[in-house]
Amino acid sequence: MTGFKSKKAAALDEDGMYLVHHTKAKLSAAPDNFYTLKQPEQSEWKCYLFGNTPQENNGIVWIPIKGQEPNRFVRWMMRVCFACIWVKERNNG
Repeated sequence: MTGFKSKKAAALDEDGMYLVHHTKAKLSAAPDNFYTLKQPEQSEWKCYLFGNTPQENNGIVWIPIKGQEPNRFVRWMMRVCFACIWVKERNNG
């Protein structure tokens, strides 16, 4: 034997109950090397998908990334095939 008590025996007190050690949580400031997320700029176009309309707005709305909007033919085919409505929002800014 090494002369040391086993871990199980060392964790017991005189009554045979396990000892509980409470430690305080250390709160520190935010680290210097934290990550930030940069969201891409949104387009002026909004697509109201699958029968949703701008008046009701009870469904799914998709806003593409600026510069990646579909062309006029694709918007027309989405309207014919999937009942999607494309609206260009005018930003007064």
